[in-house]
Amino acid sequence: MTGARLMLRTSWDPLNRYLLGGFEFGQTYMLCGASGHGKSYMLNLLIQDFINPRIQKHPCKVLHFCFEMSASTEILRRLSTAIQLSYRDLLSADQPLDSEQYQRVKEQLEKVKDEPIFFCETPGTREDIYNTICKMRNKFPNDNLVVTLDHALLVQPMPGENEVQTLAALGKMFIKLRKDFNTMNIILCQLNDKIESAIRRDPGASSLHFPTKTDIHGSKQLYHATDVCLVVHQPALLGLEVYGKHHVPTVTEDGQNLIALHVLKNRHGTQGYVRLISHLGQGRITEWIDSRILS
Repeated sequence: MTGARLMLRTSWDPLNRYLLGGFEFGQTYMLCGASGHGKSYMLNLLIQDFINPRIQKHPCKVLHFCFEMSASTEILRRLSTAIQLSYRDLLSADQPLDSEQYQRVKEQLEKVKDEPIFFCETPGTREDIYNTICKMRNKFPNDNLVVTLDHALLVQPMPGENEVQTLAALGKMFIKLRKDFNTMNIILCQLNDKIESAIRRDPGASSLHFPTKTDIHGSKQLYHATDVCLVVHQPALLGLEVYGKHHVPTVTEDGQNLIALHVLKNRHGTQGYVRLISHLGQGRITEWIDSRILS
């Protein structure tokens, strides 16, 4: 009622309802997925929502640790979405942009320059990450701060640590961050290859189609340190034509894949999954609409 809970809404109302209104400051979120299922794309779309004044009541700044992709690549992807031109068409040398398309790119690039997003693309240890966040907080002490990390497995270990120890300590660091600075933290994590095993792709074993926390690569401690765990899953990429015990079709009439966004952990809400539709070639993800799905 008072607005004391600072929330950032997304473009997907079903997800907002699961999250009791949206993503909340003072919380840490895991966003997981197998390679190629769109977790980095979804993170970029979330960031665009977070800085969109048309859907947000609370302005924020975003500190984005883009260890997997360069900042220039991420900006080009966002430009392709904004001008509704595929990423391939934007970069291809065999079909150069015409003058009208080029002008649209230049105009959109001018808008991007003013966005409150700060990129850090040099991988470092968790101490490097923590010190960078402290500098950001000192520079903008009164701003709502969103911290995003793409992704956890690219954080460099401290001397003598193995991968599991690094991830466990990373989870503890993010607990400290949200308590000390009231940041909203989103950490990208990888699924292991269990989700791709033959039994998990068997149409007759529908109860095994859904991802579980054991599918998250090496991140048991990190999972326990987070408030919400989301998994981006495109079952069509695993060869499934129907998904789960309700036999949900995995491809739409116009050939777009179902994205099952699973809420594996939700400290303040319920578990389940949200049905979305992938338009990754156009840089979009839209809500599931039953009338568009093959029966």
